[in-house]
Amino acid sequence: MAPSSPSLAWSSCPQDSFCWLPAPCAGRSGSTRRRQRGGRARRRSWRTSEPCLAKGSQEKAGQKAEPLFMNHPAPANSRYKPTCYEHAANCYTHALLIVPAIVGSALLHRLSDDRWEKITAWMYGVGLCALFIVSTVFHIVSWKKSHLRTMEHCFHMCDRMMIYVFIASSYAPWLNLRELGPLASHMRWFIWLMAAGGTLYVFLYHEKHKIVELFFYLAMGFSPALVVTSMSNTEGLQEVAWGGLIYCLGVVFFKSDGVIPFAHAIWHLFVATAAAVHYYAIWKYLYRSPADIIRHL
Repeated sequence: MAPSSPSLAWSSCPQDSFCWLPAPCAGRSGSTRRRQRGGRARRRSWRTSEPCLAKGSQEKAGQKAEPLFMNHPAPANSRYKPTCYEHAANCYTHALLIVPAIVGSALLHRLSDDRWEKITAWMYGVGLCALFIVSTVFHIVSWKKSHLRTMEHCFHMCDRMMIYVFIASSYAPWLNLRELGPLASHMRWFIWLMAAGGTLYVFLYHEKHKIVELFFYLAMGFSPALVVTSMSNTEGLQEVAWGGLIYCLGVVFFKSDGVIPFAHAIWHLFVATAAAVHYYAIWKYLYRSPADIIRHL
């Protein structure tokens, strides 16, 4: 029996099915279904939105607002999950240094006087540029492609491996271009052996023993310093020491994710500052002669 009034027809229309009732009901139910579908779509978009949504949008969806500047510390032997803003800071603090690193490396190569200096400039430049490039790519993948677990894991391993390569390449100019004693000269190849060992450790035990990994970084950073400080020509070693101190201070932030907001991005800034100090020392004392410096004063 047909409904006696349009109001009855309106109330009897199913919400998500085709309406077979007379025209008054069908006309109203079509627009109503569109409004309802739009409402459901908006609710789904709120539920699946990124954590960077404004607090008001999350409250409308009935969600608890995500932290903006810091998450809780990660459990033991697990990786910290940055907030959206921390992800952005992690990316930009190293991405902005890629071009300066490339330009600086090209400058050292241009200032090289012989083949050995050119090879050393390439060794140092590749390590410097690769550190910032790999770090930036990893943080972008971790931020935007975190659902690709295998890819994220591989880039995280590469990021950790590059630290060993960068330490070795940072010492290469001092070990290759300064005169060393018979025993100290073995550090030229031994430091690369240490880098290979650290890379193998990351491949086998990544994120399993964080304290051991940190110890390897520090041991590799300090071991060549003992050789460098024994050189007869001590020019530039003060800058090397200052850069090493900056790295050590930065380690405090490297291990403070979930304790200090933007801790990893601050660590990146310490790395950038220390790398700049070391680059200045290499440029001034190993690739520019004293006569060139005096001429440009």
